[in-house]
Amino acid sequence: MSNKISCPSCGYLSYKNGKTRLGIQRYRCKSCSKTFILDQSPSKHFRHRAQTIKKFIGFMIDDVTLDVAARNLKINIKTAHYYRYIIFHSLMNYQDEVKLTGSIIIDETFISIREKKYKILRPDGKNIRGLSFNQLCVITMLNLRGLCLAKVSSRGMAQPEDFIRLFNQNIGSVKQLLHDGNPKQVQFMNQFKTDKINVKKDEREEYSTIIVDSLHSNIKRYLFKHAGYRLKNIQHYLNFFVYRYNQLILSDSKNKTEQLLAKNQMISDLFSRVKKVSKSITYKTYLDNQGITAILENHR
Repeated sequence: MSNKISCPSCGYLSYKNGKTRLGIQRYRCKSCSKTFILDQSPSKHFRHRAQTIKKFIGFMIDDVTLDVAARNLKINIKTAHYYRYIIFHSLMNYQDEVKLTGSIIIDETFISIREKKYKILRPDGKNIRGLSFNQLCVITMLNLRGLCLAKVSSRGMAQPEDFIRLFNQNIGSVKQLLHDGNPKQVQFMNQFKTDKINVKKDEREEYSTIIVDSLHSNIKRYLFKHAGYRLKNIQHYLNFFVYRYNQLILSDSKNKTEQLLAKNQMISDLFSRVKKVSKSITYKTYLDNQGITAILENHR
């Protein structure tokens, strides 16, 4: 069996040229002399073995700060940044997989735009007061079981089309929709033929906003712990938060053994997701990732 394959750069025949220190076959092109490996998953760029990557994922699940994870694993902080992005990238489409059923609560929370290049200031250089375009709107949805979604929609208040664009694919079999009276939410909900309950005017007091308020508090605590993150990457952080939150909700929160099992399953699942990503992601593509820059620069 021939060991010659085509070079991905020029298409010329190539030959085996040793292996990487992780044991992956390396090839060299006879024409352009470039070396390459066949594996096109992001893991081909990892500098460390699988066990180290899995430990890093475990630190992320336990919400350990990046510098602490890097110090404990004895890896460079830039490498830790890159590994985190690879894991974030593997979850880019995770929230599209989530289907909410039953009674669904809809709400929004807001995050300040603190980076100067994205702020809108008055002519005198002072901040605009009140709910303005200097706030990022994060729309949240969750059912009474606790499964949630959290997506950045826009600067300032979300519009009905934002709800439709971001969440129509996430709505499964709905029993009822719960809201706080926001007319934008109501316009979105009108497309569903189901009961719509304003929890603030529910005379029976059967429902409340406690569960969604708790979710918002958890999101803000999570983001605060990672203070210093670049605002353009906030949706990546939210994707990871939602993934971890949902996996732990599915296990028995009072049973420590089940919680530990759920975390171990997350480590295996995330490592599997990372290996399945077909697009090659280098440190440069990580730095160049635009995240939600389009939303931050859109002043509608």
